[in-house]
Amino acid sequence: MVGIPGKSKGCITCKKRRIKCDEAKPTCERCKKSGYVCAGYNTSLHFVNTSTVPFQPKPNQSTAYVGETPVRVVPRIRTTEPVPPELSLVAFKQDVCISFLLHNFVWRTYGKGWLENAAGKLDKLSEQAVRALSNSFFGMHNRQEDIQLQGAMQYGKALSLLRPALSDPRKPGIENLLIPVLILIMHASYEQDTTAAVAHLRGLIMLLQVAGPYKFQKEPLLSAFGSARASLTTSFLVARQRLFLEEQEWKVIPWDLKPFSKTQQNYLVDILVDVPGLLQDATKLQGQGDQQVDEELLSRVKARLYALYHWRFTWELLNPNAAYEVMSPPEARKKRVIPRKLFCQNHGQGAEILLYNAIYIFLFELLQRLSPDTVSDVILAVTETAAHDAGFSDTAPRGILKLPDEVRDSRDLAIEICRTFEYKMLDPNKLDGSNLFFLFPLGIAWPVLVDEEDYRAWMVDMLDSTPVTKGYAIGRQWGWIRRSTTPEQARSGKGTSGLPITVRPSLWLRRDE
Repeated sequence: MVGIPGKSKGCITCKKRRIKCDEAKPTCERCKKSGYVCAGYNTSLHFVNTSTVPFQPKPNQSTAYVGETPVRVVPRIRTTEPVPPELSLVAFKQDVCISFLLHNFVWRTYGKGWLENAAGKLDKLSEQAVRALSNSFFGMHNRQEDIQLQGAMQYGKALSLLRPALSDPRKPGIENLLIPVLILIMHASYEQDTTAAVAHLRGLIMLLQVAGPYKFQKEPLLSAFGSARASLTTSFLVARQRLFLEEQEWKVIPWDLKPFSKTQQNYLVDILVDVPGLLQDATKLQGQGDQQVDEELLSRVKARLYALYHWRFTWELLNPNAAYEVMSPPEARKKRVIPRKLFCQNHGQGAEILLYNAIYIFLFELLQRLSPDTVSDVILAVTETAAHDAGFSDTAPRGILKLPDEVRDSRDLAIEICRTFEYKMLDPNKLDGSNLFFLFPLGIAWPVLVDEEDYRAWMVDMLDSTPVTKGYAIGRQWGWIRRSTTPEQARSGKGTSGLPITVRPSLWLRRDE
Protein backbone atom coordinates (compact mmCIF):
# COMPACT_ATOMS: atom_id res chain seq x y z
CA MET A 1 0.00 0.00 0.00
CA VAL A 2 1.02 3.70 -0.30
CA GLY A 3 3.29 4.90 2.47
CA ILE A 4 5.08 1.64 3.02
CA PRO A 5 8.71 2.38 4.01
CA GLY A 6 11.46 1.30 1.63
CA LYS A 7 9.33 1.34 -1.49
CA SER A 8 10.06 3.75 -4.43
CA LYS A 9 7.66 6.65 -4.97
CA GLY A 10 8.79 7.41 -8.53
CA CYS A 11 6.67 7.34 -11.67
CA ILE A 12 6.02 4.14 -13.53
CA THR A 13 8.10 5.22 -16.56
CA CYS A 14 11.21 5.92 -14.51
CA LYS A 15 10.78 2.59 -12.70
CA LYS A 16 10.72 0.76 -16.00
CA ARG A 17 13.83 2.71 -17.18
CA ARG A 18 15.44 1.84 -13.85
CA ILE A 19 16.50 5.47 -13.21
CA LYS A 20 15.88 7.76 -10.29
CA CYS A 21 12.71 9.85 -10.64
CA ASP A 22 12.54 13.49 -9.43
CA GLU A 23 8.92 12.77 -8.37
CA ALA A 24 7.57 16.06 -9.76
CA LYS A 25 3.75 16.23 -10.07
CA PRO A 26 1.67 15.66 -12.12
CA THR A 27 4.50 14.47 -14.42
CA CYS A 28 8.14 14.20 -13.58
CA GLU A 29 10.62 16.63 -15.13
CA ARG A 30 13.09 13.85 -15.97
CA CYS A 31 10.64 12.25 -18.41
CA LYS A 32 10.01 15.63 -20.05
CA LYS A 33 13.69 16.36 -20.55
CA SER A 34 14.32 12.90 -21.97
CA GLY A 35 11.30 13.00 -24.33
CA TYR A 36 9.37 10.17 -22.58
CA VAL A 37 5.69 10.21 -21.72
CA CYS A 38 5.35 10.08 -17.96
CA ALA A 39 2.98 7.21 -17.04
CA GLY A 40 2.10 8.71 -13.68
CA TYR A 41 2.39 7.49 -10.13
CA ASN A 42 -0.06 4.51 -9.84
CA THR A 43 1.58 2.36 -7.22
CA SER A 44 1.20 -1.46 -7.40
CA LEU A 45 -0.84 -3.02 -4.61
CA HIS A 46 1.12 -4.86 -1.96
CA PHE A 47 -0.71 -6.83 0.73
CA VAL A 48 0.81 -6.96 4.17
CA ASN A 49 -0.19 -9.42 6.87
CA THR A 50 -1.02 -7.35 9.94
CA SER A 51 -1.99 -10.33 12.10
CA THR A 52 -0.08 -10.92 15.31
CA VAL A 53 0.18 -14.61 14.37
CA PRO A 54 3.56 -15.39 12.79
CA PHE A 55 3.16 -15.76 9.05
CA GLN A 56 5.43 -17.83 6.90
CA PRO A 57 5.23 -16.99 3.18
CA LYS A 58 4.58 -19.95 0.95
CA PRO A 59 7.06 -20.71 -1.83
CA ASN A 60 4.27 -21.17 -4.37
CA GLN A 61 3.09 -17.54 -4.30
CA SER A 62 2.07 -16.21 -7.69
CA THR A 63 1.36 -12.82 -9.24
CA ALA A 64 -1.90 -11.87 -10.91
CA TYR A 65 -2.83 -8.64 -12.68
CA VAL A 66 -5.85 -6.40 -12.21
CA GLY A 67 -5.71 -4.46 -15.44
CA GLU A 68 -2.05 -3.53 -15.63
CA THR A 69 -1.61 -3.51 -11.89
CA PRO A 70 0.31 -6.52 -10.51
CA VAL A 71 -1.20 -8.17 -7.40
CA ARG A 72 0.67 -10.70 -5.33
CA VAL A 73 -1.49 -13.73 -4.56
CA VAL A 74 -0.80 -15.73 -1.42
CA PRO A 75 -2.50 -19.16 -1.08
CA ARG A 76 -5.10 -19.30 1.67
CA ILE A 77 -3.92 -21.12 4.78
CA ARG A 78 -6.42 -23.76 6.03
CA THR A 79 -6.48 -24.64 9.66
CA THR A 80 -7.67 -27.79 11.38
CA GLU A 81 -8.36 -26.03 14.66
CA PRO A 82 -11.47 -27.42 16.40
CA VAL A 83 -14.62 -25.34 16.87
CA PRO A 84 -14.08 -23.08 19.89
CA PRO A 85 -15.92 -24.51 22.90
CA GLU A 86 -17.42 -21.12 23.62
CA LEU A 87 -19.32 -21.19 20.28
CA SER A 88 -22.99 -21.74 21.17
CA LEU A 89 -25.06 -24.24 19.19
CA VAL A 90 -28.32 -23.29 20.93
CA ALA A 91 -29.78 -21.97 17.68
CA PHE A 92 -29.62 -25.46 16.18
CA LYS A 93 -30.82 -27.41 19.23
CA GLN A 94 -34.48 -27.61 18.22
CA ASP A 95 -33.59 -28.76 14.71
CA VAL A 96 -31.32 -31.44 16.17
CA CYS A 97 -34.08 -32.69 18.50
CA ILE A 98 -36.67 -32.83 15.72
CA SER A 99 -34.25 -34.63 13.41
CA PHE A 100 -33.55 -37.13 16.20
CA LEU A 101 -37.29 -37.66 16.65
CA LEU A 102 -37.82 -38.34 12.95
CA HIS A 103 -34.87 -40.75 13.00
CA ASN A 104 -37.14 -43.06 15.01
CA PHE A 105 -38.49 -45.09 12.07
CA VAL A 106 -41.52 -46.41 14.00
CA TRP A 107 -42.83 -42.91 14.70
CA ARG A 108 -41.68 -41.56 11.34
CA THR A 109 -43.53 -44.18 9.33
CA TYR A 110 -46.59 -43.99 11.59
CA GLY A 111 -46.67 -40.19 11.09
CA LYS A 112 -45.91 -40.26 7.35
CA GLY A 113 -47.58 -37.31 5.64
CA TRP A 114 -48.20 -35.17 8.72
CA LEU A 115 -45.63 -35.53 11.53
CA GLU A 116 -42.78 -33.78 9.74
CA ASN A 117 -45.10 -31.02 8.47
CA ALA A 118 -46.24 -30.38 12.03
CA ALA A 119 -42.77 -29.00 12.83
CA GLY A 120 -43.49 -25.45 11.67
CA LYS A 121 -45.51 -25.91 8.48
CA LEU A 122 -49.04 -26.23 9.89
CA ASP A 123 -50.03 -24.17 12.92
CA LYS A 124 -48.69 -22.91 16.20
CA LEU A 125 -50.26 -25.66 18.30
CA SER A 126 -48.88 -28.47 16.13
CA GLU A 127 -45.43 -26.90 16.16
CA GLN A 128 -45.52 -26.55 19.95
CA ALA A 129 -46.58 -30.18 20.33
CA VAL A 130 -43.72 -31.38 18.09
CA ARG A 131 -41.22 -29.28 20.02
CA ALA A 132 -42.42 -30.78 23.28
CA LEU A 133 -42.26 -34.34 21.99
CA SER A 134 -38.87 -33.98 20.29
CA ASN A 135 -37.21 -32.34 23.29
CA SER A 136 -38.61 -34.87 25.75
CA PHE A 137 -37.63 -37.75 23.48
CA PHE A 138 -34.11 -36.41 22.86
CA GLY A 139 -33.56 -35.45 26.50
CA MET A 140 -34.73 -38.77 27.92
CA HIS A 141 -32.92 -40.88 25.34
CA ASN A 142 -29.62 -39.01 25.77
CA ARG A 143 -30.00 -38.32 29.50
CA GLN A 144 -30.05 -34.56 29.00
CA GLU A 145 -32.20 -33.41 31.90
CA ASP A 146 -32.23 -29.73 30.86
CA ILE A 147 -33.59 -30.59 27.40
CA GLN A 148 -36.10 -33.03 28.89
CA LEU A 149 -37.26 -30.32 31.30
CA GLN A 150 -37.66 -27.92 28.41
CA GLY A 151 -39.80 -30.53 26.66
CA ALA A 152 -42.01 -30.78 29.74
CA MET A 153 -42.45 -26.99 29.77
CA GLN A 154 -43.29 -26.95 26.07
CA TYR A 155 -45.79 -29.76 26.67
CA GLY A 156 -47.50 -27.53 29.25
CA LYS A 157 -47.64 -24.69 26.72
CA ALA A 158 -49.19 -27.02 24.15
CA LEU A 159 -51.86 -28.04 26.67
CA SER A 160 -52.61 -24.40 27.44
CA LEU A 161 -53.23 -23.84 23.74
CA LEU A 162 -55.27 -27.03 23.32
CA ARG A 163 -57.73 -26.57 26.21
CA PRO A 164 -59.50 -23.45 24.91
CA ALA A 165 -59.51 -24.90 21.38
CA LEU A 166 -61.35 -28.02 22.61
CA SER A 167 -63.67 -26.10 24.94
CA ASP A 168 -66.21 -25.51 22.17
CA PRO A 169 -66.40 -28.53 19.83
CA ARG A 170 -68.83 -26.64 17.56
CA LYS A 171 -66.20 -24.06 16.74
CA PRO A 172 -65.13 -24.09 13.05
CA GLY A 173 -61.77 -25.76 12.44
CA ILE A 174 -62.08 -28.35 15.20
CA GLU A 175 -60.68 -30.95 12.77
CA ASN A 176 -57.31 -29.14 12.74
CA LEU A 177 -56.74 -30.29 16.30
CA LEU A 178 -56.33 -33.88 15.11
CA ILE A 179 -52.57 -33.61 14.50
CA PRO A 180 -51.62 -31.91 17.79
CA VAL A 181 -53.81 -34.37 19.72
CA LEU A 182 -52.03 -37.31 18.06
CA ILE A 183 -48.64 -35.82 18.93
CA LEU A 184 -49.68 -35.23 22.54
CA ILE A 185 -50.81 -38.86 22.76
CA MET A 186 -47.35 -39.90 21.57
CA HIS A 187 -45.77 -37.59 24.16
CA ALA A 188 -47.86 -38.90 27.04
CA SER A 189 -47.10 -42.43 25.93
CA TYR A 190 -43.36 -41.92 25.92
CA GLU A 191 -43.48 -40.15 29.29
CA GLN A 192 -45.76 -42.92 30.64
CA ASP A 193 -48.22 -40.29 31.83
CA THR A 194 -51.36 -42.39 32.34
CA THR A 195 -53.73 -39.53 33.15
CA ALA A 196 -52.68 -37.51 30.12
CA ALA A 197 -52.85 -40.53 27.80
CA VAL A 198 -56.43 -41.26 28.85
CA ALA A 199 -57.46 -37.62 28.47
CA HIS A 200 -55.91 -37.29 25.01
CA LEU A 201 -57.51 -40.52 23.80
CA ARG A 202 -60.91 -39.29 24.95
CA GLY A 203 -60.25 -36.03 23.16
CA LEU A 204 -59.34 -37.90 19.96
CA ILE A 205 -62.57 -39.94 19.99
CA MET A 206 -64.67 -36.84 20.72
CA LEU A 207 -62.90 -34.84 18.02
CA LEU A 208 -63.53 -37.43 15.29
CA GLN A 209 -67.17 -37.90 16.24
CA VAL A 210 -67.89 -34.15 16.39
CA ALA A 211 -66.03 -33.26 13.20
CA GLY A 212 -67.39 -36.14 11.12
CA PRO A 213 -65.71 -37.93 8.20
CA TYR A 214 -66.04 -35.08 5.66
CA LYS A 215 -63.60 -32.88 7.59
CA PHE A 216 -60.63 -35.17 6.91
CA GLN A 217 -60.69 -35.33 3.12
CA LYS A 218 -57.64 -33.13 2.48
CA GLU A 219 -53.99 -33.53 3.37
CA PRO A 220 -52.37 -33.56 5.84
CA LEU A 221 -55.53 -34.35 7.83
CA LEU A 222 -56.31 -37.37 5.63
CA SER A 223 -52.97 -39.01 6.47
CA ALA A 224 -53.40 -38.07 10.13
CA PHE A 225 -56.87 -39.64 10.11
CA GLY A 226 -55.32 -42.89 8.85
CA SER A 227 -52.89 -42.87 11.77
CA ALA A 228 -55.64 -42.06 14.27
CA ARG A 229 -57.81 -44.87 12.89
CA ALA A 230 -54.93 -47.32 13.27
CA SER A 231 -54.34 -46.35 16.91
CA LEU A 232 -58.01 -46.48 17.85
CA THR A 233 -58.50 -49.83 16.13
CA THR A 234 -55.68 -51.44 18.08
CA SER A 235 -57.03 -50.02 21.34
CA PHE A 236 -60.54 -51.33 20.69
CA LEU A 237 -59.15 -54.71 19.66
CA VAL A 238 -57.63 -55.00 23.12
CA ALA A 239 -60.94 -54.01 24.70
CA ARG A 240 -62.93 -56.35 22.41
CA GLN A 241 -65.39 -53.49 21.90
CA ARG A 242 -67.10 -52.31 18.75
CA LEU A 243 -65.61 -49.13 17.29
CA PHE A 244 -67.73 -46.43 15.62
CA LEU A 245 -65.18 -46.30 12.79
CA GLU A 246 -66.58 -49.60 11.47
CA GLU A 247 -69.48 -47.64 9.98
CA GLN A 248 -69.27 -47.46 6.17
CA GLU A 249 -69.13 -43.67 6.03
CA TRP A 250 -65.81 -43.68 7.89
CA LYS A 251 -64.39 -46.16 5.37
CA VAL A 252 -65.41 -44.21 2.29
CA ILE A 253 -66.03 -40.48 2.81
CA PRO A 254 -62.50 -39.38 3.88
CA TRP A 255 -61.14 -40.62 0.52
CA ASP A 256 -64.06 -39.43 -1.64
CA LEU A 257 -62.17 -36.49 -3.15
CA LYS A 258 -59.11 -38.58 -4.04
CA PRO A 259 -60.14 -42.25 -4.13
CA PHE A 260 -56.84 -43.27 -5.74
CA SER A 261 -54.95 -41.91 -2.72
CA LYS A 262 -56.37 -44.67 -0.52
CA THR A 263 -53.52 -47.08 0.16
CA GLN A 264 -53.60 -50.86 0.32
CA GLN A 265 -52.95 -50.59 4.06
CA ASN A 266 -56.08 -48.46 4.45
CA TYR A 267 -58.16 -51.01 2.55
CA LEU A 268 -56.90 -53.62 5.00
CA VAL A 269 -57.82 -51.38 7.95
CA ASP A 270 -61.37 -51.28 6.52
CA ILE A 271 -61.45 -55.01 7.30
CA LEU A 272 -59.55 -54.87 10.58
CA VAL A 273 -61.80 -52.16 12.04
CA ASP A 274 -64.69 -54.66 11.98
CA VAL A 275 -62.82 -57.22 14.08
CA PRO A 276 -63.31 -55.52 17.50
CA GLY A 277 -67.09 -55.82 17.07
CA LEU A 278 -66.77 -59.47 16.06
CA LEU A 279 -64.64 -60.15 19.15
CA GLN A 280 -67.18 -58.36 21.36
CA ASP A 281 -70.05 -60.43 20.00
CA ALA A 282 -68.07 -63.68 20.24
CA THR A 283 -67.29 -62.92 23.89
CA LYS A 284 -70.97 -62.28 24.66
CA LEU A 285 -72.03 -65.50 22.95
CA GLN A 286 -69.51 -67.67 24.74
CA GLY A 287 -71.33 -70.48 26.55
CA GLN A 288 -74.86 -69.36 25.56
CA GLY A 289 -75.40 -72.14 23.04
CA ASP A 290 -77.74 -70.12 20.80
CA GLN A 291 -77.24 -71.78 17.43
CA GLN A 292 -79.10 -69.13 15.43
CA VAL A 293 -77.01 -66.30 16.86
CA ASP A 294 -73.83 -68.31 16.34
CA GLU A 295 -74.73 -68.84 12.68
CA GLU A 296 -75.34 -65.11 12.21
CA LEU A 297 -71.93 -64.28 13.70
CA LEU A 298 -70.26 -67.00 11.63
CA SER A 299 -71.81 -65.49 8.51
CA ARG A 300 -70.28 -62.10 9.37
CA VAL A 301 -66.87 -63.68 9.93
CA LYS A 302 -67.12 -65.36 6.51
CA ALA A 303 -67.97 -61.99 4.96
CA ARG A 304 -64.83 -60.45 6.43
CA LEU A 305 -62.81 -63.46 5.27
CA TYR A 306 -64.17 -62.96 1.77
CA ALA A 307 -63.14 -59.28 1.82
CA LEU A 308 -59.66 -60.24 3.04
CA TYR A 309 -59.22 -63.01 0.46
CA HIS A 310 -60.47 -60.76 -2.36
CA TRP A 311 -57.90 -58.15 -1.31
CA ARG A 312 -55.16 -60.79 -1.28
CA PHE A 313 -55.91 -62.20 -4.75
CA THR A 314 -56.22 -58.70 -6.20
CA TRP A 315 -52.93 -57.76 -4.55
CA GLU A 316 -51.27 -60.84 -6.07
CA LEU A 317 -52.37 -59.73 -9.54
CA LEU A 318 -51.12 -56.18 -8.94
CA ASN A 319 -47.81 -57.34 -7.43
CA PRO A 320 -46.58 -60.39 -9.36
CA ASN A 321 -43.35 -61.86 -8.02
CA ALA A 322 -43.50 -59.50 -5.04
CA ALA A 323 -41.28 -61.76 -2.92
CA TYR A 324 -38.27 -63.97 -3.46
CA GLU A 325 -35.94 -66.08 -1.33
CA VAL A 326 -32.16 -66.04 -0.85
CA MET A 327 -30.24 -68.92 0.71
CA SER A 328 -28.11 -67.87 3.66
CA PRO A 329 -24.36 -68.70 3.75
CA PRO A 330 -23.55 -72.15 5.23
CA GLU A 331 -22.36 -70.84 8.61
CA ALA A 332 -25.31 -68.51 9.05
CA ARG A 333 -27.69 -71.23 7.85
CA LYS A 334 -26.89 -73.38 10.89
CA LYS A 335 -28.13 -70.67 13.25
CA ARG A 336 -31.35 -69.87 11.39
CA VAL A 337 -34.80 -71.33 12.00
CA ILE A 338 -35.52 -71.04 8.26
CA PRO A 339 -32.44 -71.36 6.01
CA ARG A 340 -33.77 -69.07 3.28
CA LYS A 341 -34.33 -65.35 3.82
CA LEU A 342 -37.45 -63.74 2.43
CA PHE A 343 -37.18 -60.46 0.49
CA CYS A 344 -39.88 -58.22 -0.99
CA GLN A 345 -39.56 -55.95 -4.00
CA ASN A 346 -40.13 -52.93 -1.71
CA HIS A 347 -40.96 -52.12 1.90
CA GLY A 348 -44.48 -50.98 1.08
CA GLN A 349 -45.36 -54.49 -0.07
CA GLY A 350 -43.79 -55.87 3.09
CA ALA A 351 -45.95 -53.63 5.30
CA GLU A 352 -49.10 -54.73 3.44
CA ILE A 353 -48.37 -58.46 3.71
CA LEU A 354 -47.54 -58.11 7.41
CA LEU A 355 -50.90 -56.48 8.14
CA TYR A 356 -52.77 -58.97 5.92
CA ASN A 357 -51.37 -61.93 7.85
CA ALA A 358 -52.16 -60.32 11.21
CA ILE A 359 -55.82 -59.80 10.21
CA TYR A 360 -55.98 -63.35 8.85
CA ILE A 361 -54.87 -64.72 12.24
CA PHE A 362 -57.75 -62.89 13.96
CA LEU A 363 -60.34 -64.19 11.51
CA PHE A 364 -58.85 -67.70 11.44
CA GLU A 365 -59.03 -67.95 15.23
CA LEU A 366 -62.62 -66.66 15.22
CA LEU A 367 -63.58 -69.16 12.55
CA GLN A 368 -61.96 -71.99 14.49
CA ARG A 369 -63.82 -70.91 17.61
CA LEU A 370 -67.24 -70.68 15.94
CA SER A 371 -67.02 -73.70 13.61
CA PRO A 372 -64.05 -75.89 14.55
CA ASP A 373 -65.18 -78.87 12.45
CA THR A 374 -65.61 -76.98 9.18
CA VAL A 375 -62.63 -74.60 9.11
CA SER A 376 -60.97 -76.16 6.05
CA ASP A 377 -64.24 -76.40 4.12
CA VAL A 378 -65.13 -72.77 4.84
CA ILE A 379 -61.69 -71.52 3.81
CA LEU A 380 -61.76 -73.46 0.53
CA ALA A 381 -65.30 -72.30 -0.31
CA VAL A 382 -64.59 -68.63 0.46
CA THR A 383 -61.26 -68.83 -1.36
CA GLU A 384 -62.89 -70.15 -4.53
CA THR A 385 -65.48 -67.36 -4.57
CA ALA A 386 -63.00 -64.58 -3.76
CA ALA A 387 -60.44 -65.76 -6.34
CA HIS A 388 -63.12 -65.93 -9.06
CA ASP A 389 -64.47 -62.46 -8.25
CA ALA A 390 -60.95 -61.00 -8.21
CA GLY A 391 -60.16 -62.53 -11.60
CA PHE A 392 -57.50 -64.88 -10.26
CA SER A 393 -57.62 -68.10 -12.29
CA ASP A 394 -56.67 -71.57 -11.13
CA THR A 395 -53.80 -71.58 -13.63
CA ALA A 396 -52.33 -68.26 -12.46
CA PRO A 397 -48.73 -68.53 -11.22
CA ARG A 398 -48.21 -68.61 -7.46
CA GLY A 399 -45.32 -66.95 -5.69
CA ILE A 400 -43.39 -67.44 -2.47
CA LEU A 401 -46.04 -65.81 -0.28
CA LYS A 402 -48.91 -68.09 0.72
CA LEU A 403 -52.31 -67.52 -0.80
CA PRO A 404 -55.42 -68.06 1.39
CA ASP A 405 -56.03 -71.68 0.38
CA GLU A 406 -52.38 -72.58 1.08
CA VAL A 407 -52.67 -71.71 4.76
CA ARG A 408 -53.10 -74.72 7.04
CA ASP A 409 -53.24 -72.95 10.39
CA SER A 410 -52.29 -69.79 12.28
CA ARG A 411 -48.70 -71.01 12.51
CA ASP A 412 -48.23 -70.61 8.74
CA LEU A 413 -49.40 -67.00 9.00
CA ALA A 414 -47.22 -66.25 12.03
CA ILE A 415 -44.12 -67.63 10.32
CA GLU A 416 -44.75 -65.48 7.24
CA ILE A 417 -45.06 -62.47 9.56
CA CYS A 418 -41.65 -63.25 11.07
CA ARG A 419 -40.01 -63.72 7.69
CA THR A 420 -41.44 -60.45 6.31
CA PHE A 421 -40.61 -58.54 9.50
CA GLU A 422 -37.01 -59.74 9.22
CA TYR A 423 -36.84 -58.22 5.73
CA LYS A 424 -38.15 -54.87 6.98
CA MET A 425 -35.60 -54.82 9.79
CA LEU A 426 -32.60 -55.26 7.47
CA ASP A 427 -32.12 -51.48 7.27
CA PRO A 428 -35.16 -49.85 8.91
CA ASN A 429 -33.58 -46.39 9.13
CA LYS A 430 -34.01 -46.11 5.36
CA LEU A 431 -37.76 -46.73 5.53
CA ASP A 432 -39.54 -43.68 4.15
CA GLY A 433 -43.03 -45.01 3.38
CA SER A 434 -46.11 -45.18 5.53
CA ASN A 435 -46.38 -48.07 7.97
CA LEU A 436 -49.43 -47.67 10.18
CA PHE A 437 -48.82 -50.91 12.10
CA PHE A 438 -45.08 -51.45 12.46
CA LEU A 439 -44.84 -53.80 15.47
CA PHE A 440 -48.48 -54.89 15.60
CA PRO A 441 -48.14 -57.96 13.30
CA LEU A 442 -45.18 -59.33 15.25
CA GLY A 443 -47.21 -58.96 18.44
CA ILE A 444 -50.00 -61.03 16.87
CA ALA A 445 -47.52 -63.72 15.75
CA TRP A 446 -45.96 -64.04 19.20
CA PRO A 447 -48.60 -66.13 21.03
CA VAL A 448 -48.84 -68.46 18.04
CA LEU A 449 -45.10 -69.28 18.11
CA VAL A 450 -44.19 -68.49 21.72
CA ASP A 451 -43.91 -72.16 22.74
CA GLU A 452 -41.29 -72.84 20.06
CA GLU A 453 -37.95 -71.74 21.49
CA ASP A 454 -36.24 -71.09 18.14
CA TYR A 455 -38.99 -68.82 16.88
CA ARG A 456 -39.28 -67.03 20.21
CA ALA A 457 -35.54 -66.28 20.20
CA TRP A 458 -35.74 -65.18 16.56
CA MET A 459 -38.45 -62.60 17.29
CA VAL A 460 -36.57 -61.19 20.27
CA ASP A 461 -33.35 -60.97 18.24
CA MET A 462 -35.13 -59.02 15.51
CA LEU A 463 -36.44 -56.51 18.03
CA ASP A 464 -33.01 -56.15 19.61
CA SER A 465 -31.34 -55.51 16.23
CA THR A 466 -31.94 -51.73 16.41
CA PRO A 467 -31.88 -49.19 19.26
CA VAL A 468 -35.42 -48.08 18.36
CA THR A 469 -37.04 -51.46 19.08
CA LYS A 470 -34.44 -52.91 21.44
CA GLY A 471 -35.87 -53.76 24.84
CA TYR A 472 -39.42 -54.43 23.70
CA ALA A 473 -40.97 -57.61 25.00
CA ILE A 474 -44.15 -59.13 23.64
CA GLY A 475 -47.31 -58.82 25.74
CA ARG A 476 -49.18 -61.82 27.10
CA GLN A 477 -52.67 -61.66 25.62
CA TRP A 478 -52.78 -62.11 21.83
CA GLY A 479 -49.49 -60.28 21.70
CA TRP A 480 -51.39 -57.13 22.58
CA ILE A 481 -49.73 -54.36 24.50
CA ARG A 482 -50.47 -54.96 28.16
CA ARG A 483 -50.64 -51.30 29.04
CA SER A 484 -53.09 -49.98 26.47
CA THR A 485 -55.91 -47.48 26.60
CA THR A 486 -59.47 -48.49 25.76
CA PRO A 487 -62.81 -46.75 26.34
CA GLU A 488 -63.63 -48.82 29.43
CA GLN A 489 -60.09 -48.50 30.76
CA ALA A 490 -60.20 -44.76 30.20
CA ARG A 491 -62.85 -44.58 32.91
CA SER A 492 -61.13 -46.94 35.31
CA GLY A 493 -57.55 -45.87 34.63
CA LYS A 494 -56.51 -49.53 34.38
CA GLY A 495 -55.23 -51.62 31.50
CA THR A 496 -56.31 -55.12 30.51
CA SER A 497 -54.01 -56.64 33.10
CA GLY A 498 -54.71 -54.08 35.78
CA LEU A 499 -51.49 -52.19 35.02
CA PRO A 500 -51.38 -48.42 34.54
CA ILE A 501 -52.28 -47.45 30.99
CA THR A 502 -49.70 -46.25 28.50
CA VAL A 503 -50.77 -45.60 24.92
CA ARG A 504 -48.12 -46.37 22.31
CA PRO A 505 -49.52 -45.55 18.87
CA SER A 506 -48.99 -48.40 16.38
CA LEU A 507 -46.99 -50.38 18.95
CA TRP A 508 -48.48 -53.61 20.17
CA LEU A 509 -45.50 -54.44 22.27
CA ARG A 510 -44.53 -53.58 25.81
CA ARG A 511 -41.25 -51.85 26.48
CA ASP A 512 -39.21 -53.02 29.46
CA GLU A 513 -38.02 -49.68 30.82
